[in-house]
Amino acid sequence: MNTPAEKDLTNRFNLEFDPHTYRRIIGKKDVVIHCHHYNARLQNIIEGTKQINGKLIILSAAEEIFSDYIHSFIEPEDILADKWQIAAKLYAHLGYGHLDFSKLDQGIVTSSSSHFVEGWKAGFIESTCPVCTFTQGYLQGVIHGITGQSVYVREKACMNMGADVCQFIVDKSRTNSITYPPKRTLNFQPKPTSQFAESNIDEEKIINALVEMPFYGNNQGLIPAFNVYLANTPADFYNLICIRFMESMKKQGLFNTAKNLLLFAGEVCAVNTIRGIIISAEWYDLIAPMVQEESDNLYGLIAVTNGLGWGNWHVINYESGETLQMEALNGYEALGYLEYKGAATEPQCFTLTGVAAGIMALLHGEGTVEERVGTYASEESHCICCQQSSCKFQVELL
Repeated sequence: MNTPAEKDLTNRFNLEFDPHTYRRIIGKKDVVIHCHHYNARLQNIIEGTKQINGKLIILSAAEEIFSDYIHSFIEPEDILADKWQIAAKLYAHLGYGHLDFSKLDQGIVTSSSSHFVEGWKAGFIESTCPVCTFTQGYLQGVIHGITGQSVYVREKACMNMGADVCQFIVDKSRTNSITYPPKRTLNFQPKPTSQFAESNIDEEKIINALVEMPFYGNNQGLIPAFNVYLANTPADFYNLICIRFMESMKKQGLFNTAKNLLLFAGEVCAVNTIRGIIISAEWYDLIAPMVQEESDNLYGLIAVTNGLGWGNWHVINYESGETLQMEALNGYEALGYLEYKGAATEPQCFTLTGVAAGIMALLHGEGTVEERVGTYASEESHCICCQQSSCKFQVELL
């Protein structure tokens, strides 16, 4: 495949941050920053549940999202070779790793670095299976978005299994087309934040600094920050895979099991990501100087999560080591559920519920990270997708 001279695509991936909604926007889509620990844990939970086809849930959601998303970055004058360059650069910019399309005409795409392999090697050291399901879906999606052709992409070799690179084979025998899940248009206005507790933390300063930080892929297509690997993932992807996971598990009579698994993934995410944050150079340079009392650590962490696009959430009540009450005014899970499914009968913010427990476990738990997980119980009592004005979370020491 002939490759043109490298184009300067920097402006096509510009980040916008909406200070009113706390949303990070790239290419007209809300993106959420999570780390490799969370992404690998969430994949492991969904794919590892034997009663359902979890791999298909992840692959099809990535395919659907990126088949559409790639169009946000392509301009009318781009030739076909430019478009493959854009597909590779988007993947890298978001933090997923490096893709090489140079042998695509032979039906081969390779990856020499992978956010997902890093996550599995960090969390599942005993695992030697192929783990690039998201990348398969990404490739199926961008190939369809660029050429209009539906294909299957299969991973032939994976760095998680000891290969030098991950290798993907493109199969053009596919006959069924990609379908897109319908989304409702929301007219949602979050309530004001003036009632929340005050602290010594300057949240606006923290968020402005986070917006300026280079949270985009390096020359390997990875984002090392806060002592973890970050990735900018469309909120739609997370919402689709969690909704479909819960629906599939409910059909098997395993709704509560699915809920607990997603809560666990959120808690593991919080413990690992936040542990990385509070021992990072970024924390010591930006946030530590604001900390004047113990509770400021909590408020500083919440400011960081707001800057990562998780939603506008704040502390209502906090008793050190004992209890935490929080409120989210526009969490991406609740709004995503409303967009895809409409009103719910029970709360759906499983990640934020788990994250709330993980924050307390990290700040006040004892022992190793593994020993801290599960030391606090967290429950979402109110949810926007249940037609309530906000999502409320209560965390208690077990």
